[in-house]
Amino acid sequence: MTAAVEPRLRSGVARAPFTILLVEDDPSDTELMLHAIEEADLKVIEGDMQIEVRATAEGALRLLGERPVDLVITDMVLPGIDGLDLVSQIQEIDRNLPVLVVTRMSGVHTAVDAMRRGAYDYLLKPVSPGDLGMRLHRAIRMSEILRRNSAFERSLRHDMQAGNLVGASEAFQKVLRRIGEAAQVRSTVLITGETGTGKGLIARAIHEQSRERDKPFQVIDCATVPEGMVESELFGHVRGAFTGAVSDKPGLIELADGGSVFLDEIGELPLLLQTKLLRVLEENEVRPVGGTRVKRVDMRFIAATNQNLEEKVRDGSFRKDLYYRLAVVMIPVPPLRERIEDLPVIARHLLAQFGREMGKPRSYFVASAITELMAYPWPGNVRELRNVVERVVMLAREDAIESADVRALLPTAARGGSMGECGAYVSLPYMEAKRKAVADFSRSYLKAKLAMHGGQITKAAEDSQIPRQHFSLLIKRFLDGRDSRKP
Repeated sequence: MTAAVEPRLRSGVARAPFTILLVEDDPSDTELMLHAIEEADLKVIEGDMQIEVRATAEGALRLLGERPVDLVITDMVLPGIDGLDLVSQIQEIDRNLPVLVVTRMSGVHTAVDAMRRGAYDYLLKPVSPGDLGMRLHRAIRMSEILRRNSAFERSLRHDMQAGNLVGASEAFQKVLRRIGEAAQVRSTVLITGETGTGKGLIARAIHEQSRERDKPFQVIDCATVPEGMVESELFGHVRGAFTGAVSDKPGLIELADGGSVFLDEIGELPLLLQTKLLRVLEENEVRPVGGTRVKRVDMRFIAATNQNLEEKVRDGSFRKDLYYRLAVVMIPVPPLRERIEDLPVIARHLLAQFGREMGKPRSYFVASAITELMAYPWPGNVRELRNVVERVVMLAREDAIESADVRALLPTAARGGSMGECGAYVSLPYMEAKRKAVADFSRSYLKAKLAMHGGQITKAAEDSQIPRQHFSLLIKRFLDGRDSRKP
């Protein structure tokens, strides 16, 4: 039995519906619950919502094994497996799936037991639309937060296992050295860089290379968690701290005790919470929301941001003392355009990965396709490159990936028009601008050719159709640092 609520589009993009699983064996109570859900004003959902109804816990578990579910509402009294055991089994399947249990007044003690086993909240029969709506709002918001963080962690684990921290450039080797150095100490680390440069991968690499690799690695994205919930997520809360806080809940900092906490987009943290975080860093103590007692904690903090925190310090939106406390070890991550010589090895690595996943293990880039990739500025960095390679493999009909296959997936506007090509030189006299343009072009061309041929000068020279001796002279002129003074 499936009951559907009127669908809405999420930002104009069709997405999988938010699915609520209702487990109830009494037909009358089922109808009352469906009516109450329809009466509830669930504005928090930005898209389609679907309700699946099952009469038994066994049926509910079968559904959970077949498709994703975002929220479960279950009665405590069920035939066969009861609601209490269902909560326990759901926790074993997916700890990030919120469960609301429904019971009569006489069964409140059972509902409390269910919450100890991991249920998110409970409802008393007869259910009122107002009470149900309030609790569903909170549960849906929590489901969305848990899903985002869970997906983020899964992508980090997947990328680390796939070995996507690859590159041969000096800039990237410097990052790898700093990862190794940071992993050997317990100092706080601040990773800076543009969106898509792999800051999350670097944070996990530090943890995985440290002595605490077997301890927890907790992630919180300060940019996606609603401001009103960040404090509870970080520091936890005690029962009764706010409406809906029906039991004590440890925060991510406490849960990471002995391991690492990764605070992504730390620049988005509100000033009040910056003060509280600073206290944790300095005193190694955390106080839950609404609590009077502090708890001792011991972990490493790793923070990342794509913002200029020094500018935020100057304009007063970020605490200076917190900035210096976080920036004990600094790891700036260069954008892909500044280590473009790494692009061929990254692209081929990703191609091999997606080729295996999509049943196309023989796919390969022809040289012109690599050249096309290297001519693009990659504003989205490695993340954008990953998406392009994934799509090109998915769409490819032949083993050979041609330049036209790549060009079809790159935004034409980003490749620049006539003004974009000379915009960096128009303020210079013509002859000086020409010399600089030739030097910049030569530097980029030589790096790209060497990268395409694994640093082998002879092959790079042959591909460039110029004598090897002349190619070597160009390398000495433009790649040994002297060209910056005299192009």
